[in-house]
Amino acid sequence: MMHNIIHDDIQKILSSPLPFEKLYGKTVIISGANGYVPAYFVYTFLALNDLRGAGIKVFALCRDEKRARERFADFTGRQDFQLVIQDICRPVDLDEEIHVYIHAASPAGILKRHEDPVNTFLANVKGAENMLNLAMHHPCQYFLFLSSVDVYGKRENSERLKEDMSGYLDPLNIRNVYSCGKRAAETLCKAYQMKYHVPVFLVRPFQIIGPGPDLNDGRLHIDFISQMLKGNQIVLKSDGTAIRTFMYIADAIIAMLTVMLKGSPGEAYNIVDENGEASVKELAEIMASLIADRTVAVTFDYEKRNTIEVTGALSKVTGNSEKLAALGWVPFYSLTEGALRMMEYYGLNVIKRRRE
Repeated sequence: MMHNIIHDDIQKILSSPLPFEKLYGKTVIISGANGYVPAYFVYTFLALNDLRGAGIKVFALCRDEKRARERFADFTGRQDFQLVIQDICRPVDLDEEIHVYIHAASPAGILKRHEDPVNTFLANVKGAENMLNLAMHHPCQYFLFLSSVDVYGKRENSERLKEDMSGYLDPLNIRNVYSCGKRAAETLCKAYQMKYHVPVFLVRPFQIIGPGPDLNDGRLHIDFISQMLKGNQIVLKSDGTAIRTFMYIADAIIAMLTVMLKGSPGEAYNIVDENGEASVKELAEIMASLIADRTVAVTFDYEKRNTIEVTGALSKVTGNSEKLAALGWVPFYSLTEGALRMMEYYGLNVIKRRRE
């Protein structure tokens, strides 16, 4: 059965004042559906069917069949759900009328990106091409591309990033393979919109926290959870001063659906909550303070500062949310509330401050 945290998240998403009726009776394909963020789209669309009779059919395109059958075990045998097992780098051929496309296939954790940089780049760019080509031959109404804050690159100033800003990315630095892939895919999406009139919507999520990633994923917050599950300390690999913007997954899904259903085609939108800004050390301290049954210390290991997660990381990456807010989006969960929900999902004994 679906975990109660995820179930509650989906109910919160469905309670948002979005024009979900635009999706009723539509067929949706989601690439990279195995990922913890795109999986929430699957849950949301099928919940619309269960609770509102929306009549949405969902194709979940995944590369790893075993993992997909585990993640979507609750939906086995449903007529409105079908797994498509293939590599997104191969052409997608479905004999169905598809109306909504969500391209989210890409290795996201930094460790996975470096293990296979070729697939990381191609999943974004070649994957986008394959999805866009499919959209060209179908009655496409929405094409949502999940890009990344990483497309902004390195900038000299530290102001909150707006959608029209662009910094430097060294294409020969393998650390940038994910960032460059996302940039190239954005350009390809825009080209298809201009030439073939594909209604593309580009979203640039900042740090999304929530249930789902593997504990060895490599993301900052997941690393903290993994450490707390094993012991009574969080060991930082940096000095902890780097600042990021964090958003809970339910708020992020609502934000991306807001862009798709209410935004302007061909434009990019930050998926960011300005109130979620925190340094690495502050996030660690917040999460440590939420443990109910023991004391968790935040410490430093100076010998690990040359790891791939730390080397080359920018000191500040924060975003401007004005464009998203202009569509009527407002966040529901604070950083603390989001951390509580995530930590509870992974089985940590947390204090009971979560908003019901």
